[in-house]
Amino acid sequence: MFAAAYEAAMQVLEGKAQLTEAQKALAAEYGIADRTANGYIGCFLAMRRGRTFKTIVSADGLRFMLGRIGEGGPGNLMMALQSVMNHIMYLQDITGNEPGLRRVHAEFVGRLREMAAFDEASFSFDDQVTKALADMPEARTRRLRQAPAMPEQQIVLTRVFRRNPDVIAEVLLLANGVCQGCDQAAPFLRADGRPYLEVHHRRPLAEGGADTVENAIALCPNCHKERHYGANYRTTQQ
Repeated sequence: MFAAAYEAAMQVLEGKAQLTEAQKALAAEYGIADRTANGYIGCFLAMRRGRTFKTIVSADGLRFMLGRIGEGGPGNLMMALQSVMNHIMYLQDITGNEPGLRRVHAEFVGRLREMAAFDEASFSFDDQVTKALADMPEARTRRLRQAPAMPEQQIVLTRVFRRNPDVIAEVLLLANGVCQGCDQAAPFLRADGRPYLEVHHRRPLAEGGADTVENAIALCPNCHKERHYGANYRTTQQ
């Protein structure tokens, strides 16, 4: 039934069938209620679209769904895993912890790591630019002629920190529209009228820095970039 639900969901995604038709066909084939058929197909559709779903699915059913979606490549699987985590968090507020679903999620995160390329390029890109700047103009021109116009795309796994929005808000309010690096007014206003400043952590989160007001400072874009890339930023206040 899960396999049939997947095929039905794919028909809907590809525009070959209407959702209501697919639901009725699945319900009739397996003798289940329309609502149940809607739940099965809806789960697949939500996972393919990266949306939260509320239908409760067993761990084995979830494993089957992720396996089929993963056949479409790491991009599809990454989107589905985000949808699954949203589902787990939704259920946690209702039924408590969901260890079975979390194990399945962790299993497919491991598969995704095997499928996707890790973001090593970002660490070496600055070095590549430096090398290109120092290269002979003829060599650079030759590479430009041979390079494809459209950049290559790559699925990337990267770690991000879920930052506290209250810390950001408090730091920006304390700055009151003035860069705490150069003491100049914010360079422009956002669409909603707020001064544009960026919140920088004195000790980076990736290096064990705390996500607190005391460890943060509001900077204009120039000062923020200097803290990360400037020649003397290590000797200045972070």
